[in-house]
Amino acid sequence: MKAKMLFRIILYIIGLNVLALGTTLFACGKLGVSSLVSVPQTLSFIIHTTLGHATTMFFIVLVLIQLIIVRRFELKIVLQLVLAFVFGWLVDFYGLTVGLKRVPLNGYDERIPVTLLAILCTALGIFMMVKASFVLIPADGFVNVISEKLHKPFGQMKFCFDASMIVITIILGLVFLHHITSIGIGTVLAVLFVGQLINLFNYIVDKTKKA
Repeated sequence: MKAKMLFRIILYIIGLNVLALGTTLFACGKLGVSSLVSVPQTLSFIIHTTLGHATTMFFIVLVLIQLIIVRRFELKIVLQLVLAFVFGWLVDFYGLTVGLKRVPLNGYDERIPVTLLAILCTALGIFMMVKASFVLIPADGFVNVISEKLHKPFGQMKFCFDASMIVITIILGLVFLHHITSIGIGTVLAVLFVGQLINLFNYIVDKTKKA
């Protein structure tokens, strides 16, 4: 039992780092970020802060909304606050401390592979964190609360959440920056393939277990 718990913890930590790396790579690719990252990145442009700080602030808002909706203290929701700070720190660690954001990408032949790697890391990170079954990232926690409140499937609410993030990003960009930012081909590819890659990882794991 202890070995299984240790495996889950390690899987969760690796998944969290891989997801943060994917978030950073989306920003580096500059071809549009995932719907999850689009609002924080636009906020970072508006208030002139780092992507990590903006992500933490955005996640805190999502956690507070969850607590307002459930109207009671839930540890699994409160712990998302801790995760919000850790995830934001990791994003800035890979982007600024490691220096990935300072690596010049001059053309599509360099940006497209980085964006595809970002999609792969995002899907793998989410897959690992879900398999570890610990604290959800605030975005998924928010979707989970909404789906339970409205008695709707998680997948359906996840799609609505992602679509609303894109709409909010467009509105924020037009109002405060006078142009659309953070949305591009990378956003479209993320919408199309992140979920499919997660399904593929699940299929591979299930096949491996049966073998």
